This record gives sequence, C-alpha cells and structure tokens, in this order.
Amino acid sequence: MRAVLAILILAFAVGPALAFDDPKALVTAIYAPYQTPGQAAEQDPAQYYSERLKGLVSGQAAKAARDAASNPDAGRNTGDAAPALTFNPFIAAQHSLLMDLNIGEPVVMGDKAMIAVSFHNFDQASLLSLSLTKDADGWKVDDVASLGQGEHWLLSWLLQYDPFSVN
Repeated sequence: MRAVLAILILAFAVGPALAFDDPKALVTAIYAPYQTPGQAAEQDPAQYYSERLKGLVSGQAAKAARDAASNPDAGRNTGDAAPALTFNPFIAAQHSLLMDLNIGEPVVMGDKAMIAVSFHNFDQASLLSLSLTKDADGWKVDDVASLGQGEHWLLSWLLQYDPFSVN
C-alpha cells in the first residue's frame, strides 16, 4: 500500500510537461518569472525549446566539452576554443532586471508562429523575435533572433557555427 501511495505522490509531484495551446500564452509564461524578483533565476529556458532547438543546444554543449578537453590551456582564456553559450536567449543576457516588457501579437501560419518581444534589461533596450513551432506537446520556441540595438544574432546560428572562428 505504501508503495502505491508513493508512486501516486511521485506521479503528481512530477506533473506533465508544460503544454501551451496558444503562442502568446507560451511567451507570456516565459517572461512571467522576470516580473517577480528572484523567480527568474530558477527558470530553465530549455523547458520551452522545441526538439530541434534542444538538439542544437546539446550538440553545441558537446562540442564545447570536446574543445575544452582537447585544449591543454583549458581554463585560460586563449581564444582558441569556442566558448559555450552562457546567456539566456530570452533576455539576451546572463542577468535580468526587465522593465517596459511588451509582448506583441503572434503571426500564425499553420504550425509556425512569430512573436516580437521588447524590453529594457537594466539600461539596454532589446528587441527579440521568437520563432515558434507547434508539435504534439503544444507550442515551443524553435529559434530566437536579437534584432534591437547592439549585437544582432540568431540563436540557432550561434549553436551550429563557431562565430569566433577565423576559418
């Protein structure tokens, strides 16, 4: 009896994966923790990624680990090995103090959607475009593009190619 009770408690504690039937609901959920101080640090951005984006992230992490293992100067900043991405693509930074958050209306075409997000993080204005895809589990983030002032980047490109390579 105790085993059955423990299994039931564990099943309810783990809960289902997050599923969103609406693209704007997904993006609103992504940015909700940034509206309450201290909650954003607990958020794992990968929980919102599509399977394709998760594959790119794990491939890039594996390459970074191989580069670090094969580099005798690992731990020293020599510029020889591509660094692992260490920023949160939803805020285009490592730390957040979001103000003036604006989530646009999604443009939906079948199982794909695009939605613009703008905000100030500390004093840096940011404009991001999130590319979403709908799968059996609902809407997921398939890519993120930074389009605002400063650095422009496409997350999938950063994960696939070494932007620091001279070749």
